[in-house]
Amino acid sequence: MNVYTYGNFTFVNNYAKSTLYKDGKILFMGNSWSGIQTFLKATNNAPEVRAMFRQQLEQREKPKYTNSEAQAKK
Repeated sequence: MNVYTYGNFTFVNNYAKSTLYKDGKILFMGNSWSGIQTFLKATNNAPEVRAMFRQQLEQREKPKYTNSEAQAKK
């Protein structure tokens, strides 16, 4: 289990499930990826929060090319 804190927010990531608290009250409960997105939205995409989840965010980047663009390059 990992616990991340930013201001009055606390994000608890327990494997595939997460909980986001604001001022000690539950703001979100659900899967981790949706929890990360909710945490980012709630903190106005704070750079410190983005840095906490850099690896997860980089893994979810959109592909640079669509299938048709990749085929055109071949």
